[in-house]
Amino acid sequence: MKSIYAKAWGCFGIMMLGAVSFMTSLAFLNNEVLLYLFLILGSVTFLAGIILHYVFVKCPHCDTHIGRVYGSHCPHCGKPFNK
Repeated sequence: MKSIYAKAWGCFGIMMLGAVSFMTSLAFLNNEVLLYLFLILGSVTFLAGIILHYVFVKCPHCDTHIGRVYGSHCPHCGKPFNK
């Protein structure tokens, strides 16, 4: 089982991949097809990272979404993340 931190960083990586793809679309301002392709690809990838974060980054004890992972204890139930 992956740790909470690995899941959070994985989702962040997916979101950054989407942001890079979104910004890459600016290189294709002359080609409308590639411009829209990279805009859509970047948007979908970024949103997928956000959705995955809300689905998988949860406390193993109270099953509540943590949000930003600060420290080693759940901000809702106070139990440590490592079982």
